[in-house]
Amino acid sequence: MNQLIKNIHINYDKFKNFLTKSFKNQKKEYAYLTKPFFILTIIYLLAVYPIIRANFNYIDDLSRVQFGLRGWKNFSRFISEYLSIFIHSNKYLTDISPLTQIIAIFFLVISSIIILHLFKNNKKITFLNLVTVIPLGLSPYFLECISYKYDSPYMALSILASTFPFLFYNKNSKYNLGFLLMTFLGTIIMCTSYQAASGIIPLITIFLAFKAWNKKEGKDALKIVVSTSIGYLLGLIIFKLFIMIPTDTYASNSLLPIKELVPGFLKNLKIYYKLVISDFKELRLILIVFISICFVIVQSKQSKQNKVFAATISIILLTIAGFSAFGLYPALSKPIFPPRAMYGFGVLIALIGVNATNDKKLCIPKFISLCLCWCLFTFPFTYGNALSEQKRYIDFRVQSVIVDLNKLEIMKTNTLKTVRIKGNIGHAPSIENMPAEYKNILTRLVCQSFSGDWYWDTKYFLDYFKLPNISINNDSSLTPNNLTLAEDTVYHKIETNKKDYILITLK
Repeated sequence: MNQLIKNIHINYDKFKNFLTKSFKNQKKEYAYLTKPFFILTIIYLLAVYPIIRANFNYIDDLSRVQFGLRGWKNFSRFISEYLSIFIHSNKYLTDISPLTQIIAIFFLVISSIIILHLFKNNKKITFLNLVTVIPLGLSPYFLECISYKYDSPYMALSILASTFPFLFYNKNSKYNLGFLLMTFLGTIIMCTSYQAASGIIPLITIFLAFKAWNKKEGKDALKIVVSTSIGYLLGLIIFKLFIMIPTDTYASNSLLPIKELVPGFLKNLKIYYKLVISDFKELRLILIVFISICFVIVQSKQSKQNKVFAATISIILLTIAGFSAFGLYPALSKPIFPPRAMYGFGVLIALIGVNATNDKKLCIPKFISLCLCWCLFTFPFTYGNALSEQKRYIDFRVQSVIVDLNKLEIMKTNTLKTVRIKGNIGHAPSIENMPAEYKNILTRLVCQSFSGDWYWDTKYFLDYFKLPNISINNDSSLTPNNLTLAEDTVYHKIETNKKDYILITLK
């Protein structure tokens, strides 16, 4: 017995020493990332501050703030469902913003730092290097994710889950089982947090494999592709067979039929890129094209392969990456196209920028990347202030209707009244007056209004002002013919049957 206890102590000490040594080695390995981590945190916090300051209840937030709902299981987002209980410290989700958005930024910063660590040729990270990676979190597409007070941490977690496994890749390992396992786990976490990140693991794999091939490390490139593909596909299969709940509402998580897969994928991809062209417009699009050209030039210049062949392969790489940016969404039978579904494109821009500015002697790529990232850095300020204006405009229009409703005799009865809202107040004048290069993306991001056109456009009016005995039904076929005019202002018109029906027409 004494010998057994002695052996346990010896083994415990060995294990303790192993952990201590491993921790010290890891600390030494990643120490150079500490300063960049804090600088990037400040950059992200500063950029998203106007969005946080707006305190805008963004779409689903309206119900979650009012009723403490979760409801992510319907889309198989079980990580979001259960992690939210821990973050909010209760099954009833109170509004704890901006803590949730700060957590999201923390995840974004770690993901950005991992990208830099993977693709930097040395351990010196400059301020410019930090700037080149910010499209990952500050593209207009991820800004919609940050706008969600409740969903934002899990959307950001999907990016972290897609980048973190690559820290475990070891080119000296024969089978890389640890990396394969982490890729599998990362894929499961991504699929159960937010599936719009499904293109990020393929994107990083493509760029890392190309980096190895460019150094004439063909075996390493092949090993990266094979290990990642096995872990990623295994994760998708396990998610599909044992975790995913089939959904077919405004979106569907079922794939297109085999016969329609290729033409359907290309058709949906075309829609995504039409939106990209519309959203980014002129200057930003030109800068993206230029930085992509610089990527080809830099990679061919640094390549140990034939220069012309390397340039050709880098163009093919960008093409494949363009197909991968939106993950599996273009392959779905009913994909979604709002900005939050497209943030993989921001990761693609970050990967191109980081790799295009790796040459110390070439200044043009750095200048182009700096200009592009400055455009992306300034846009959240415009967007955050637009949210503030829209919130104020909605408040004014909703309260104007409520004030006039309060004057009506029909509202003084205990009878349940059916209300139909017709028309739409649109966007705040400051948004409507924006030039096209801002207006297109802003009208997609600031999508909420006060109208009868969409379920979420009635939630604020219906749930936030304790209107008694009111239910919303926007079915026009139920509107009675015997309505009389009760109120008519420059903003709206109210008609009733003086008993149990109210028609509000917004102007």
